[in-house]
Amino acid sequence: MAANVLQLLELLEARLDQKNAELEALRAENSRLKQQLARGEAAPPQVVPAPLPTEACQPQAERQHQEKPPVVAEQVPPQAEANETPAPAVEPAAKATQPPSPHALLKQWYQRYPNAFFKGHTKPLKVGIHHDLAEREPWSGKLVRRALANYVNLPRYIKSMREGVERVDLEGNPAGKVDKEAAQHASARRHESQATTATEAAPTPRAKPAQRTPPPRKEKRQEVPRQEKIEQAKPLSLEEKLKGLQQKFEGR
Repeated sequence: MAANVLQLLELLEARLDQKNAELEALRAENSRLKQQLARGEAAPPQVVPAPLPTEACQPQAERQHQEKPPVVAEQVPPQAEANETPAPAVEPAAKATQPPSPHALLKQWYQRYPNAFFKGHTKPLKVGIHHDLAEREPWSGKLVRRALANYVNLPRYIKSMREGVERVDLEGNPAGKVDKEAAQHASARRHESQATTATEAAPTPRAKPAQRTPPPRKEKRQEVPRQEKIEQAKPLSLEEKLKGLQQKFEGR
């Protein structure tokens, strides 16, 4: 009897060691899965070891008295969502900068180049200054020339174009002088502008309205009674003449 009890105890200790080894394997697998979830990796399917078959040689009495140790099943945390780095928001494409009008661009030049573009006393600009502007401005050469034309066609600029007057660049530094040909051209433009202004200012005489001749008056024709017309048209017979004379005598 004592030998059977000792054999049973040894068997239980062996099975207990086996279960402890299985628990350690499960804990190691659980720890590995947690590390993979933390790194954002997909968890492989969990492999559960198959239970060992019961020895066929184990006596029935021992199997009845054998107490199975409780198996503590550790809960595997649900798979965490992968810590994905959010993609940067796509910024809307910058709208193409609309070019200003020539007049608006000239207003910018008054502030950007105050030593070259003046609103009061004006100085002639350097010959070929549109090339310097085209190198500094981000706009097309056509827009630069149109804005520059608005400035050089001003009356005060044309007036400043006199022979021998010093020209200036964008920084206000001396850049040559106005020659005789340029001065004469500016003078002709100035006289032409004054003549145009005087013509526009002169009042236009109003044309007198033409007198209408009244139409000639139509004379009214004296209408003759229709009966008299008929009588005048028919010749009188002798009897009618006699009857008429008789009526005249009786009327007297």
